[in-house]
Amino acid sequence: MSRLPRRAVSLLSVLGLTMVTVTVTGPAQAAASSSAIVYTNGTRAAEAWFNRSNGTHANKAWFDVYDAKCDANDVYVEYAINGDPDSDEGRNSGGCGTTRGINLRTGQFAISYRVCVDDAGYNTCSPWKGDNN
Repeated sequence: MSRLPRRAVSLLSVLGLTMVTVTVTGPAQAAASSSAIVYTNGTRAAEAWFNRSNGTHANKAWFDVYDAKCDANDVYVEYAINGDPDSDEGRNSGGCGTTRGINLRTGQFAISYRVCVDDAGYNTCSPWKGDNN
């Protein structure tokens, strides 16, 4: 409050108001354990952040899947838990600039994942990444 004129500070005091500065960070980046990025034609097209439990989310892990490119293609995260040969998928069909949360299970587990763009022909995917909760 030192930048406010004295009259403003006095008025705030009389009114019983307090000024608070809040810093906002994106939800995915703030909690992310790791991430994968896929590029199409040299431009970032999608990103998936694996978010491990930090004690405030009931020991639950999740993905945030971000569509970074305005190309009308869905993006998705493909993942396998504890080496399961049948992988699962979490899709973001919301369009350019959207992020979708994909809830996973609770407890301890290992995970392999990659992020993909559902484009024509074979889908374009990042390399596989590994992490654990």
